[in-house]
Amino acid sequence: MQQSRIVDLSRLTSERVILQKHAQDAREFSTEVPTIRGTRTYPNEVGEEKLGLFRPVTARKAVIADMDMLHNFEQKSLKIPSFLEAGPRAELRHNPHSVRAAIVTTGGLAPGLHCVIHSIVKRHNTYSLTREQGKVLGVYDSFRGLCNFAYSHVELDSATTEAWLDEGGSKLGVVRYFHGNKKDKAAITEMVNEISRNLENNHINILYVIGGDGSLRIAHKLAEANPERSIVGIPKTMDNDVLWVWQSFGFDTAVEQATRVINTLRTEAEAARRICLIELFGADSGFVAANASLASGHVDLVLIPEVFKLLSEGRALAYLDECVSHIRDIVQQEPHNPHAVVVVAEGVGAALEQKGVRLGKTIVQKDTFMSQFTNLLKNRIVDAHHREVPVFLVQPRYLIRAVPANPHDQIYCERLGALAVDNALAGYTDFMISRWLTEFVLVPMHLAESGKKSIPVNGMFWKQVVSSTRQPLSPAEYPSAETAIM
Repeated sequence: MQQSRIVDLSRLTSERVILQKHAQDAREFSTEVPTIRGTRTYPNEVGEEKLGLFRPVTARKAVIADMDMLHNFEQKSLKIPSFLEAGPRAELRHNPHSVRAAIVTTGGLAPGLHCVIHSIVKRHNTYSLTREQGKVLGVYDSFRGLCNFAYSHVELDSATTEAWLDEGGSKLGVVRYFHGNKKDKAAITEMVNEISRNLENNHINILYVIGGDGSLRIAHKLAEANPERSIVGIPKTMDNDVLWVWQSFGFDTAVEQATRVINTLRTEAEAARRICLIELFGADSGFVAANASLASGHVDLVLIPEVFKLLSEGRALAYLDECVSHIRDIVQQEPHNPHAVVVVAEGVGAALEQKGVRLGKTIVQKDTFMSQFTNLLKNRIVDAHHREVPVFLVQPRYLIRAVPANPHDQIYCERLGALAVDNALAGYTDFMISRWLTEFVLVPMHLAESGKKSIPVNGMFWKQVVSSTRQPLSPAEYPSAETAIM
């Protein structure tokens, strides 16, 4: 009976799964970061007293702390996978006194964008305080601005960017722009060529792209097209789903804000004797929903896309039915105080739509799932006295991403921006600056293209979330041969 419940967990992407596949196939896991070509070197005149100890080019950090995994690579006579350590360098390949750098913010909002921008501007100033200064330009409106550079940039200074620190959002704007159809390879190539011409014509030596996995793909193509420039990615995602980033900047703030929203709405649900349905960010991964629910401790059910991606249409529908029954039991266990709190990651609707799941006679649509689910709860649940229980839907997604960064994320963003500059000036390119495990490292940008990071549904973290809500296990959460730890 239990064998029929086993599912293929490899359909969810994680760094561990990627490393396992490389070891099994006896393939090297390449993490080399290129440097720009055809340039002279400059001694770093600022010195270790101001910047911190210079990192040698041989300083590397292991990609995983799992000794068994490392042993697997050794047994296959493969190099131990490692990332180049981030930090200031003794030699530079861009002259900090004449360099021209540009910053672009792309995709959606995340708390901390202004902190990263300010840190980049300040660090460039630190390198050029002793003589004439290079320039740092802010590009308005994401890739659209890079395509129309002449009319879309502003020179940034630390006094200006410091004034932005206490504000959420991005003064440079975050416009989801694609040159034509985003799936059209020819259109993407045309956009990369247009941006490359603008970088050349405006003598831009360094481009900082602050964006998610889609933006990093474009940045990778720009790096390939511009080997004489440093193209640097600073991974940004509210959903925390970029691979090879332990935790994206702004995620801590988003979880804190989401937790506050959940607790406030729980008070509303309890006082008004209602069921509260809350939709949070998580188009492909449920990190925000799961973490905020665990932090709150007052959530009765959490739905994340990772679970439904692993289920067939019939099993997905059966699991939804079990979840509704669970909420009914929660509501009925307190005759004089019927209420419940349900948190849903936004990607659940899309996962169910892909499976062709029907609620009643209607196929689930990703844009209407929350309304469909609200009606399902209304129609299926009564309290202990057989009275209808009102259900109210709240979608506070945009309230949690446009806020200023909390102190933890401010410090994190400060470090990301400074280290991005240190390694860009040293001539490294086609990399994203990342905090991986406990270290700051340079990750080749192409590694972010392998997929999106997911919550391992058989890992310890998700099991703890399920234990907190006391919700039913789905078939995807039963033991299988491939279990990821988190």
